[in-house]
Amino acid sequence: MRQRAASAEATQERILDAATELFLAASYDQVSLEDVAQRARVSLPTVLRKFGSKDALLVACARGRSGRETQERSVTPGDLRGAARTLAARYELLLPMWKRYLDLEDRYPAVAQALGEVRRGHLAWLAEAFAPYLPRRRGGTRTRRLAALFGATEIYLWWTWREHLDMTAAEAEKTMLELLEAIVSRAQKEQGT
Repeated sequence: MRQRAASAEATQERILDAATELFLAASYDQVSLEDVAQRARVSLPTVLRKFGSKDALLVACARGRSGRETQERSVTPGDLRGAARTLAARYELLLPMWKRYLDLEDRYPAVAQALGEVRRGHLAWLAEAFAPYLPRRRGGTRTRRLAALFGATEIYLWWTWREHLDMTAAEAEKTMLELLEAIVSRAQKEQGT
C-alpha cells in the first residue's frame, strides 16, 4: 500500500516537474498535455486522471513552484542585501517567461489564477524575509508595509528597470536594495528603533 502511494506521488511529481519545465520554456498556449505526458514518461490519461485539465495543471505548477521558490529564495530574515541579491538572480532567470505569461493573463483564467498564486507566494516570502521590520499583529500598518515591500520587489518593476530604463542587472539590484532600505528605515523610525 505504501509503495503504491509512493509510486503515485512520484508520478505526480514527475508530471509537475515536466509541466513546469514546459510552461517555463514556452507560452501556455504552446504547451500541450501530450507534451507534458511525453516529457514525464506517462500516458495522457494518467496526466488527465491526476490533474483533469491543462488549466488545473498550470495552477498546480504555480502552487508547487511558488512553494519551491519560497524555499529556493531562503534568506535570513532581515537580510536586505541577501533578499535583493536573491530576487535579482531569480528575476533575471524568470523575466522572459514572466513577460510571456503576463500577455496571456487577461485571455486565460488559468494563467491569471496561476500568476495570482505566484503573487501570493511572493507576498508570503516577503512576510518571512522581512519579519523583523513588520508589526507582528495583522492590521493596516502591516498590510501597507507588505504592500510597499511587494512594490519594491515586484518583477514588473524589475522588467521596467531592465527593459525600459536600460539598467544593468547590477544597477537594478542596487536600486531595489535602496528602495528596501528606505522602507525598512521608515519602519524602524515608526517602531522607535
